[in-house]
Amino acid sequence: MEKNTKVLILVAIVAAALLINQWQIMAISGMAGDASSKGTKLSVKLSGDVVQDAIKAVIPTGTPEYGTELGVSFDDPVNSLNILAKLDSQVPTSSLTEEEKARFINIGTKISCEFCCGARAVVDQSGRALCGCAHALSFLGLSKYLVKNHPSEWTDDQILLELTKWKALYYPKNMVEKAVAALENGLELTPSVLNDRDLLKKIKGGDTTSIGDLPAMVGGC
Repeated sequence: MEKNTKVLILVAIVAAALLINQWQIMAISGMAGDASSKGTKLSVKLSGDVVQDAIKAVIPTGTPEYGTELGVSFDDPVNSLNILAKLDSQVPTSSLTEEEKARFINIGTKISCEFCCGARAVVDQSGRALCGCAHALSFLGLSKYLVKNHPSEWTDDQILLELTKWKALYYPKNMVEKAVAALENGLELTPSVLNDRDLLKKIKGGDTTSIGDLPAMVGGC
């Protein structure tokens, strides 16, 4: 074999090795970056029209990351609600590991469907459901599904934000009203702000420092 041919073969082997190595790095980075690429608050582009800014920020559109596998879309909230609500029984709380259940409780105690029921959260500190409406069931179902099937891809805060997006679709007028009030008072659109049941009352009373504080759990509805 000629010397030049040997050199070309060696170069080709080295190049292939480098490409494989780069691909592996990208794959690993992609897996590690799944959670970090997701936000924990809604982004807002201020235009001077606070209502339209709030609508654009709070009301999601398109297909979420898990949309294809579950058959749900932000553009079809009614059918998606039915699908997500069924997940609650399809992923029983009893099927969760201790770690998964702890995450489920951490998420579920920070959101409620306050516009249609009086429960302070969708679950209590033991993981018991506090509300049986379809909205609450969809929050329970999706959170259990993600912590069980995509545990490393979603943090608790990211799942809570995702539930908050669905909440905005279920109660668009109420959630936009809260978002407008938050923006007018210089608050970020985080799940803790948007899920604060007393947000408007606190803002009206000038007590914005306690916005986002979680109230104590009370009985079910």
